[in-house]
Amino acid sequence: MHKIAILDDYQNVSHEFVNLKKLSSKYEFKIFSEAFIDESEAIEQLSEFEALLIMRERTPITKNLINNLKNLKFIITSGMRNKSIDLDAAKKKNI
Repeated sequence: MHKIAILDDYQNVSHEFVNLKKLSSKYEFKIFSEAFIDESEAIEQLSEFEALLIMRERTPITKNLINNLKNLKFIITSGMRNKSIDLDAAKKKNI
């Protein structure tokens, strides 16, 4: 089962846009509504996830974060672009 983290859903609206129950046979979702204290906490909390669904530009997806998330394969954002994602670092890891 693929593990997916939904980040920065501080309004708790992700379930309104995605039918998480319908997808629960293939994917395990965890919603993070609160901001991480720092990057170390983000690395610790996100270490097991293969995909990050980012709803806002609140959590910086830095080179250090990307390099420390060994299972990470996908980064998805809800907008047209997200300036908080280090795209060069993601590209280098084929994410």
